[in-house]
Amino acid sequence: MINRLALYLGLFIHFAFVGIPCHSFSASRFVDQLNKNVHPHNGAKSRLFHQHLNEISRSRPSSPTSSSSSSSSLRSQILDFVEPTTGVKVKLLGAMHYNPASIQLTTDTINALAAEDKLGSVIIESCDIRWNSTLENKFIQSALQSEMRAAHDLGLLYRRPVVLGDQRINITVAQLKNGAREAMTDLIQPWNGGWKRLFDSIQTAREEAVPFGSNFLGIGSFLDPKLLLAAPVILIKYPMSYFVKSPVATAVVLSVLVLLSGDEASANSLANEELGLPDMLVSLLVSALETVVFARIFLKELLAERNEVLAFNILEQCRNYQSKEERSPWIFFPAADEQSDKSTGAVYAPGSVTAKPEEGKVVVAVLGLAHCNGIKKILTENEKRFPLMS
Repeated sequence: MINRLALYLGLFIHFAFVGIPCHSFSASRFVDQLNKNVHPHNGAKSRLFHQHLNEISRSRPSSPTSSSSSSSSLRSQILDFVEPTTGVKVKLLGAMHYNPASIQLTTDTINALAAEDKLGSVIIESCDIRWNSTLENKFIQSALQSEMRAAHDLGLLYRRPVVLGDQRINITVAQLKNGAREAMTDLIQPWNGGWKRLFDSIQTAREEAVPFGSNFLGIGSFLDPKLLLAAPVILIKYPMSYFVKSPVATAVVLSVLVLLSGDEASANSLANEELGLPDMLVSLLVSALETVVFARIFLKELLAERNEVLAFNILEQCRNYQSKEERSPWIFFPAADEQSDKSTGAVYAPGSVTAKPEEGKVVVAVLGLAHCNGIKKILTENEKRFPLMS
């Protein structure tokens, strides 16, 4: 029963992270004031403006040296590379969502780049629908602080573009439904090539979404001691964030999980019975089929397809920071062109400045650890990039 409950709980956590618009790394009332064009010298509103900046500033390291030393053990969660078509440096910060160690890594990295005047656009793994539906209660925001909220707030503080770079949640949900339908259809039609299609799609998605090698994050990135020591915090923040936003829906989902796993009494009685070989084979088969369907949805719809959208938005921000030599020579009005956003379809967080052409900047993306390798693969391979975006 415990193994089955763990499986369903894992499914719930990852699906809920993209499916329930309740992330608490929300824009605060400070952002609302920025949207109203509040100037920092307007009396009482000015005091609110500076009060919020002071709250964020407390997270700044005392010096670049102390910042480097405090996050040095977490360097294994960072992928540094140069996007080949623009020549712009990209830094992918892999995070365990809501983990204090990931929040610290995000804060230290962004502060260090800002201190060196190298901070470009900050891209976070969220979409406008999810972001705009987050809570406004300051106590809840503080209690459920995340790496996304930290990146967002520091981006606003340093007046850098903050981009909501993830696929819109309504599209993701639709693709999850289609993916589950396709997987189940292939699963029940082995005679019609269904199993081959299912396993081929899993293999292709795995190669695209989770590549291995010396140029990518390894298992050590996920098993970093600092991440693991702080992991229990996630067990509190995840359910709390879901329950605060959607208490009824969360209670229903958890109830279904318990019912699916069966009650303890039934499990104990079955454990005391001697299971025959056919029963054991059926149980193993059901577990295997559940794993196959989950792998298909997780690797393709939750990772590979969203990776493409995130990578596309990272590349679009890189276009703003390429050197003049790398830019197109077919510019008839260079003075006006130098002031315009080079990205296509960028969705900026409320209160964020819009990107503009600059040189010598680093594009920072704060992502879940599982996304980093696939996104780097997309951005560093020039052929057949972004087939879904074309």
